[in-house]
Amino acid sequence: MNKLVLAGVLLITPMFAVPVSADQMEDLARAKQCFSCHQLDKEAIAPSFMTIAKKYKGVPNAEVMLADRIQKGGVAHFGNTPMPSEGARVSLSAAEANSLAAWVVNMK
Repeated sequence: MNKLVLAGVLLITPMFAVPVSADQMEDLARAKQCFSCHQLDKEAIAPSFMTIAKKYKGVPNAEVMLADRIQKGGVAHFGNTPMPSEGARVSLSAAEANSLAAWVVNMK
């Protein structure tokens, strides 16, 4: 393996290896105002995170699809309430959207 590539892999690997707790993810969701519409396990303006997790369980590429929806918003896919588009709510990075999507999809 090229030494430059190996060095890059070694530098990047720790970023992905750091475990993130459910509490940290809940804090991120609160900071990004996700709880304005969603709740952990109760329906509100939008579906609960648990309802979303159940819908996406076993769906190929679920985290990717959900991260895209989290970041961009879009048409309603759980009823009549669309997810507000970017600009109409607190913005978040692709990394934050990916983290939140993984957290939700992997809820039990």
